[in-house]
Amino acid sequence: MPVPADYDGDGKTDIAVWQASSGLWWILTSSTNFGSRTLVQWGSAGDMPVPADYDGDGRMDVAVYRPSDGKWYLLLSSSNYATYSVYDWGTSSDIPIGKRP
Repeated sequence: MPVPADYDGDGKTDIAVWQASSGLWWILTSSTNFGSRTLVQWGSAGDMPVPADYDGDGRMDVAVYRPSDGKWYLLLSSSNYATYSVYDWGTSSDIPIGKRP
């Protein structure tokens, strides 16, 4: 699933995909002229990717909404993806705005 956003904070959109089956985020950064990739393991089958700058550092955080438990799982870029937050906000029938068809 495509999840383009500014993951490196250079003001340009990076090429990124999220594999629902493995929960793996593949990110090609524009600051390296798309010559460098970042791999981040976050999420699982049934999750919905909802990347955004949740920590306010100017870079997109990798994040998923999990309908099965109504929780948001955020992996924060400000910690180089070493710190996460979980928020209980939703139900199994909710659809986050960031969800792609």
